[in-house]
Amino acid sequence: MFIVNLFSVVLHTIVVTVLLLHDKEKVYLKGKDKIVPPFRFGVEDVATKMWFHKLAYPGQFYSFIQHLDIIFYYLRKKGKYAKEPKTESHWILGRLNIEERRMYMYNSLSTAMKDSAAIKACQPFAVLLPHFFALFDEFKKENKPVCLDPFEVVKVDGLPQQTSNDCGCFVASFAEYFIDMKLIPPIFDVEKHRDRLAVLFYKYARMKEVEFIDSEDEAPPKGPKKNLS
Repeated sequence: MFIVNLFSVVLHTIVVTVLLLHDKEKVYLKGKDKIVPPFRFGVEDVATKMWFHKLAYPGQFYSFIQHLDIIFYYLRKKGKYAKEPKTESHWILGRLNIEERRMYMYNSLSTAMKDSAAIKACQPFAVLLPHFFALFDEFKKENKPVCLDPFEVVKVDGLPQQTSNDCGCFVASFAEYFIDMKLIPPIFDVEKHRDRLAVLFYKYARMKEVEFIDSEDEAPPKGPKKNLS
């Protein structure tokens, strides 16, 4: 595919400078990791090439501030403008359906123990969200009777499963499939999805830098309109 070939040229020649394979946290030679000026992604600035390395390579854990916060910032924009410590960390995706009063749980590491822990993590949201909706009259807006019973948590079956530390990539891709109103395929090539994310964000950051483009949330506020009368 063109996107993969572009990744090979752009990311490996510009972003991935000399790799030191013995240490996953120090893959660049000293002084070769910096991006000057930093890429501006709205919610965060990216000043190191290591950000793209972790985005692109399987087995690298996506952190919330450094990766998922930026990815979901742009997924929210995509949805908005789209047409109709020795603890184990793991990302899951929750999708709320108010009409059905259900929270659908998307888990890319599905075992009896993992699913039980994921459902348990969703329960506080299932209990609290009806109270928030009642507080802000969301039920009335939808012409629904006010009901404070917890939402039902439903596990989504038939999802592709991760084999390494790639849950963040799975979660971001599940959300994008839903925003694009596409079915999640049973076979998921995590390397291609990571390549695609890395290329898209690198190209977007370069475009903003070269063309001096600001997103809505980054642009300075507009002044008051002049009265010409």
